[in-house]
Amino acid sequence: MTALRAFARHQAGTAAAEFALVVPLFLLLTFGTINMALALSAVVRLHYATERAARCLSVDTTGSCYAANIDTYAKSLYPVGGVTGLTFVATQPSCGNMVNARGSYNVFIGIGQIPITLTAWACYPVI
Repeated sequence: MTALRAFARHQAGTAAAEFALVVPLFLLLTFGTINMALALSAVVRLHYATERAARCLSVDTTGSCYAANIDTYAKSLYPVGGVTGLTFVATQPSCGNMVNARGSYNVFIGIGQIPITLTAWACYPVI
């Protein structure tokens, strides 16, 4: 019994044990925050490219923007990185020229990746 009490009062190694318990949670929180910030950035960039493509279809005076090449045009506005399988499709509903975008962002979770489907749409009235 005295050996058990002596063992319980022994303080050597407690800092290392606490460090070992806290560091994985800290790293998970830090890298998770960074990864979610990158995912949010991908969403904002996707919306920007979609809005610019819809506007180009409606107000382009040079004739270089048309529904057949909108995928190429919008991809040129989207900076490299993050999203795979990115597609832009143009339609003409009652609101004007609409562009729909779809892509997949892979969130790294330490032991693998989880794909998140990103979508965006923008409609710009025809002038």
